[in-house]
Amino acid sequence: MLTPRGNFHHSKLPKPGAIGTITGLATVDPKRRCIVESYPLCDNVWPWSIGIHTVVVRYLDNNERQRFSGMYFEEA
Repeated sequence: MLTPRGNFHHSKLPKPGAIGTITGLATVDPKRRCIVESYPLCDNVWPWSIGIHTVVVRYLDNNERQRFSGMYFEEA
């Protein structure tokens, strides 16, 4: 469950089930479409990171799963 404390970074997380692309990373093809599957329970250990700011996406072309920061996901 995302609460104000759970999303401490105040990043704009896409909703689960959102379809879009990963943009802004040189190692990822921005034309590949993906769907947001879930959020990890925690991104790092205390005290360096509090809360959730990454998403797990599944690519629609080959069902590959990867985790990215929510700021790289662009909804189509």
